[in-house]
Amino acid sequence: MVRMKLAGLDEGIGSLIKDLEEPLESIELRMNIISEPRLAKEKGVQAIETFRSYIEEGPLKGWELDSCGDCWVSEGCLVDSNETPAAIDAHMYRVNVSDEEHSDYGWLHFRQSIHNPNIALNMQSVVPGGCQSMAREYVRLPIHGKGKKQKNSSEEE
Repeated sequence: MVRMKLAGLDEGIGSLIKDLEEPLESIELRMNIISEPRLAKEKGVQAIETFRSYIEEGPLKGWELDSCGDCWVSEGCLVDSNETPAAIDAHMYRVNVSDEEHSDYGWLHFRQSIHNPNIALNMQSVVPGGCQSMAREYVRLPIHGKGKKQKNSSEEE
């Protein structure tokens, strides 16, 4: 909004969101960071950076780090572009999800809570079952626990 005012535009917040498509599905999950309280922030950053690295490696077809707003998510969100940037104590990444059938059908936003020892995972989809599909892939990522890919219930033991 500040940039709009500086550019001489009198439009409100509605002008920024008027063309956004309403998601068919939306979900937020909160995952507690299990650690000593003094280590929770560090463990959260580690989990989020592991998530980013895994997505950048590209093993999940159709999962790609996204750019949003004025920053590239690969640099971390909330990048301060001022002449004298201030450190921003937030770690988050957004991933666009697509497939051959639906093209771009949803996204995940993975971020550390600023106030609580947890990580929030937001998902939105424009196709039925899209959030469930993304959540199914997310829980199988080798970033959980000791880094082993979890088996799908349909996979043989």
